[in-house]
Amino acid sequence: MGENLYELTQPIMKTKRLFIVILVSALSASAIAQPDSGRYTSLEDAFKNRETCEWLDISKQEIRQLPDSLFQLTKLKYLDLSRTQLQDLSPRVGELKQLRYLVLSYNHLKKLPVEISSLHLLQSLYLDHNPELDVPQAIIFLNELPNLQMLSLAGDHISTLPPDIGKLNTLEHLELSDNEFTDLPETMMQMKKLRVLYINNDSYFNLKGSLSVLSKISSLSELHIENDGLREIPEGISQLTAVEYLFLVGNHIDQVPNEIAKMKKLKLLDVSDNPLTQPTYNETLSPQLNIKFKRNDNP
Repeated sequence: MGENLYELTQPIMKTKRLFIVILVSALSASAIAQPDSGRYTSLEDAFKNRETCEWLDISKQEIRQLPDSLFQLTKLKYLDLSRTQLQDLSPRVGELKQLRYLVLSYNHLKKLPVEISSLHLLQSLYLDHNPELDVPQAIIFLNELPNLQMLSLAGDHISTLPPDIGKLNTLEHLELSDNEFTDLPETMMQMKKLRVLYINNDSYFNLKGSLSVLSKISSLSELHIENDGLREIPEGISQLTAVEYLFLVGNHIDQVPNEIAKMKKLKLLDVSDNPLTQPTYNETLSPQLNIKFKRNDNP
């Protein structure tokens, strides 16, 4: 029985998998059943079929500026403009009222137009890796989106999270990795629907100092603090009473404290790629808890 407490599992949920779930929910059943129906990777082809085009992926095409023809695709639900060298997002984006999923990753955006707040059906928005983006201004506009569930601000050179981020109270998934902030604003306690939070690759992040905020996000079930230079699992970790999946991969942790036993809802603790060894049986741990010690181990 003791050995089963340390049964190793693969991570239950990864970023892409989670985001795909949101994407699938955003698309119509007919589009899913017929993958080629209404889906295009060429703006020219999409424009020719503008009455039916719902999916347009023109990522990795050097566009820099969006042509007017794009905004005639008023049935678009999915639009991928990542890695297009985009420097400005036209105010006409607000005309794409049916958008559910918008990808603007890896561009050179500095500001978002206020018209983006008109996309009331938008569920998933990727603004990651726009290092000059005015994040505080962007968040003010995003507060007007009543259905926004997933937001990525990874790699946007954020040194301080703006307090207005706490007003994004419809968010379920928030990606904040690859930034340089230390603390979470207290306003994040208001994010009552937030279930999944990523703060990876941020050596400045103070997990211990942020526990008081994280513990008040009552819906938070999955937390990623990976490759942050964490030297120990901090005292007070048991305050995270709602967390079921805790990922502390790639840090400098050398022991799992007994306090982990107080996290009664915890199902998976991933401490792979840390300088620790698998401990002996600890009867205080919950039988439902799986601990992963090595990345390449299988269940």
